[in-house]
Amino acid sequence: MEQPPTPRKHRRRQRTVTVRKLFEGRLRIERRPPRRAYYARVCIQGKLIVKTTGETTIVAAKRVAGDWYRDLLAKARLGEDIHGKTFGEVAEKFLSYQDEVAQVSHGQRGNYHDKWSLLKPYVGAVKLSEINLKFLEDLRERRFQQSVKDKKQVSASTLKKDLIFVRLVLKHAVEREHCLDQLPAFPSFAQQKWKIVPKPRPFFNKAEYDKLKATASMRIREADNLRLREERQELYDFILMCVGGCLRVDEARNLRFKDVEIVRQGKEEVLRLQVLGKHSPDGRTAEVGFGMYGAVPAFRRIRKRRPEAKPDDPLFLHHHRDGFRELLEACKMRQTDRGKRNLKSLRPTGISLRLDLGPANPDLRALAKIVRTSPQMIHQFYDQTRPAELLDRVMGFRKTEKRSTDKTTD
Repeated sequence: MEQPPTPRKHRRRQRTVTVRKLFEGRLRIERRPPRRAYYARVCIQGKLIVKTTGETTIVAAKRVAGDWYRDLLAKARLGEDIHGKTFGEVAEKFLSYQDEVAQVSHGQRGNYHDKWSLLKPYVGAVKLSEINLKFLEDLRERRFQQSVKDKKQVSASTLKKDLIFVRLVLKHAVEREHCLDQLPAFPSFAQQKWKIVPKPRPFFNKAEYDKLKATASMRIREADNLRLREERQELYDFILMCVGGCLRVDEARNLRFKDVEIVRQGKEEVLRLQVLGKHSPDGRTAEVGFGMYGAVPAFRRIRKRRPEAKPDDPLFLHHHRDGFRELLEACKMRQTDRGKRNLKSLRPTGISLRLDLGPANPDLRALAKIVRTSPQMIHQFYDQTRPAELLDRVMGFRKTEKRSTDKTTD
């Protein structure tokens, strides 16, 4: 029986077409359908380099390609390595190294990946040798102007974090990849345009927090169905847990029933919390936190509503972002002169209330340990009491005893 013919192996059709040869054939202008723009290709220092001209007409493409080729020749004459590593290549190795050795927390490593995805279009293809003070100043300005154009203006603090990430990658290139001799100088943020001003998240003072709780409680009673009532009840307890435990939003959402224990601290009952947050070194190791004041009855209510819950079940079933926004609008307390409040306002509320209503002259170091931050962060972002509210603590003068002015006689 005759065997069927062996099918021919499919060959990929070559689409690249050389349109022009310049500089005695050393530089070529190419078309690469379906892309409309022309490409330039050159062999220099023993390797091929291909670059898009970004132009769709041959005249403009020849001009761009010619300037690019002459620039490469000038760099080659100065002894520069045209094929040196790009920032993007080192950035990928930096991220892999950080994920492997886990020198910083799981949350911080996530921030590194987010920052790289943001900066990649700006610096991904740039050679390490091209990064200097002027390039970094231009990068800062481009990031700023692009944010203004997109109507999402970034702060000077965010721009400084951009450059911190760039510095970390370049330091990795110097110390571990050995593909860069030294770090370049970095821009200063001392000028007025780039000066960093702390912007603490708006919080609730005691009167506002009482109003928030009262409105949340009233909305529970006003709910017209069981599902909505249960959701609003959980939001109420979520608020008390976040403020009572000074919890970040993700820390509260990560809580499970086995992470919460009622213990006694002197005559008071408090919650001992295993908090999993952004400072966890591996995304699994928890920190110790404490929930006070309304956090204890809130946990008791949650446990009563869900008697069948297992130890690994999450404490909260809903995210409450929309529900909390509706609550703020019902209170007319969403917008402030410092910006808009949201769920992230609950943690600074808890810390600020401890500073204002707790013992006189609070120990910031002890408070920082309990709320899992540093005294400096408390001072800069969480101690938001206005000076007028502290005036009664410093008013008046000490009474001094009158000294006798009687003259003695010999």
